[in-house]
Amino acid sequence: MPVYSYVAKNPRGETIKGTLEALDEVQLRAILKEKSLYLLEAKEEKRKPLKQRAKLSRRELITFTIHLATSLESGIPLVTAIQDFSEEFKAKKELFENLVSMLQAGMSFSDALENFPRAFPKVYVSIVMAGEATGNLDRVLWDLVRFLEWQEEVSRQVKQASIYPIIVILMVIGVITLLMTFTLPRIVPILKSYNVELPWVTRMFIGVSEWFQNYWWVIILVIAGFFLFYKLTYAYSIKWRKFWDKLKLKIPVFGPLQHKLAFSRFSHYMASLYKAGIGLIQALSIVQDVVGNEVIAESLSRVKERVLAGEKISEAMKTDPIFPKLVIRMMAVGEETGRIEVTLEKVSDYYDREVPAAIRRFFAVLEPSIIILLGVVVLFLALAIFLPIYKLASSIGAQAR
Repeated sequence: MPVYSYVAKNPRGETIKGTLEALDEVQLRAILKEKSLYLLEAKEEKRKPLKQRAKLSRRELITFTIHLATSLESGIPLVTAIQDFSEEFKAKKELFENLVSMLQAGMSFSDALENFPRAFPKVYVSIVMAGEATGNLDRVLWDLVRFLEWQEEVSRQVKQASIYPIIVILMVIGVITLLMTFTLPRIVPILKSYNVELPWVTRMFIGVSEWFQNYWWVIILVIAGFFLFYKLTYAYSIKWRKFWDKLKLKIPVFGPLQHKLAFSRFSHYMASLYKAGIGLIQALSIVQDVVGNEVIAESLSRVKERVLAGEKISEAMKTDPIFPKLVIRMMAVGEETGRIEVTLEKVSDYYDREVPAAIRRFFAVLEPSIIILLGVVVLFLALAIFLPIYKLASSIGAQAR
């Protein structure tokens, strides 16, 4: 649908500028008329609609949400709060100006956010919609801030913990590449000129070194091809996405971490949605789309169907071994007490402690494993270089005597 930039007048005679999607100018005029705006000028934008381009990082989204929550709590109108933020945050000014235009045209805040799916995730929009419906938008926004900050903290911990292993891997790969492509090819001709019989480990690495020098591009092509295949299949095929997600859950150490991360998301999403006033069935529908694992999402879909058929959610979860016993027990307690949101927050608190510990355990196992594996490779390379040199030295010493 075309996007039009327009200039219009409101009943107070104020000039309103903005952009809207419409089939043509006639429809645009009709849309604006419904909002008590009189169209003065319209021009079709010769670019992709903003909703396909606009994006906010999680940190930017947190800053925006804090600003809105603080402003609304202080009694500042929503439109004014967004306008103030757009003046301070000029990098994404166009996005916020379009939000303001939509709100001034009479659109609800959640409907306006829905036009920018790359900037505002589905869960975010759903929680805002619930906040608007209950009249508690400022409180809901503070809940969103806590939720987004939790996501940011988990992401920060993973990045921080992965720095050391990545540096070690890169350094050792660099050393191995240097030995294979520079050192070994220069030593081998010298050894061959003295007719020294080369050990099997040296002959093996010579073969690998020669193949690497001639076909190094194959390695790059295979690695790039694998990642491209993974990205494409994960993005466009549910069948392959389920295969990869199932595989991730089965990998030792990494699998349990993925499992905890998925159910940490589940508990946080469900708690936030339920607190905002969204019903259990709708919350399950939203969470299964954003939990981050296709296998678990499929299990949640089956749970939702059983709940729709009249079962309790805790009973429905018991039929699938993928759900942790803690989650099932806490959901059962929540159903009995009528305070599911409270028990979900307790589960969230548990995973807030457990996920960082699981991340530390994962990298505590990964780091020595990498060092041992690469140390073995370096040891064999050293033997491949020094064994023939030692043999040559011994041979020259014997001849001298």
